Amino acid sequence: MDFDLSDAQTAQRAAARNLADGIGADAPVAEVVARAAASGLADPDDDLLASVVAVEALAESSASAALAVALHASVAPLLSSHSRGQAVRRGEIVGAIALSSDDVPELREGCLWGSASWVAPLTSNGVAVVGVPGADGPMAAAVALDDTGVVQRPVTVSALDGLVCGHLRLEGAAFMEAGPTPPFMTRARILLAAAGLGMGGRALREALRAAKGRTGHGAGGEQTVQGLLADAATELDAARLLTWKAAAADSPSLVEASMAKLAVTEATQRAVLRATQVIGAESFRAGHVIERLARDVRALELFAGRTEALREAVALGTLPQV
Repeated sequence: MDFDLSDAQTAQRAAARNLADGIGADAPVAEVVARAAASGLADPDDDLLASVVAVEALAESSASAALAVALHASVAPLLSSHSRGQAVRRGEIVGAIALSSDDVPELREGCLWGSASWVAPLTSNGVAVVGVPGADGPMAAAVALDDTGVVQRPVTVSALDGLVCGHLRLEGAAFMEAGPTPPFMTRARILLAAAGLGMGGRALREALRAAKGRTGHGAGGEQTVQGLLADAATELDAARLLTWKAAAADSPSLVEASMAKLAVTEATQRAVLRATQVIGAESFRAGHVIERLARDVRALELFAGRTEALREAVALGTLPQV
């Protein structure tokens, strides 16, 4: 498969890098999404690989901004036929996702009742996609966060500055049907994998800089450090191939998306750990980019499918074919 990026995809990556240069690492989500839309990075008509390379490039500078754009870009295509869809497309309304399936609201008398847990990002004027039971299986439903039947309960988290997470209490909330959940979850997992690639790439870059900055041959020339850097680079590149393969497919499957996110999650976590080993005690300093990545990388483990759920999806989708 040819993974040479098209001119449009290359332009998306360049636009994402320009956006990253102009925002802070903890910029408010609404500002990030609005500026991404203005830069053409949140258009649901773009091919998925273009969105993937843009999110990856953005994550190299800000994990929070990349995750916000990834979540928003996952939601935007679902709402194209609804009244709020154009506002989402323009970045005036922020798309959010219920990231956990621990709580599933009920559908009663045409409204949603119950809870949706770990929704991100929470904003004053957003649309969150939650999973609800449907006649033919799980269904995605979009609720307006400013609806009178929606009560937000923000949660203080230890990472992802600027991206507010929390729970929703749904008390007769109106909703918009957004189709079955598998296609939506497939797109979300691929885009979140892209964010992970950017985080892992930043960790590797910081480790390489530290290794090259040593005097003489130093620790940067030791076989142990070389091995740490080589393993991180190899695993991230393999995870990138899986992610780009899924994004470039005409109709990516949930299995491909789950495999990509699983590979990226583990490769990125190990890249951050290896960067910590290469850089040493300095990476423990508050505010150091590796210290921040060590906190932010946990989101990959939890958002849009925990690791065990990803493994189950891959196993159920591939084992019957063996």
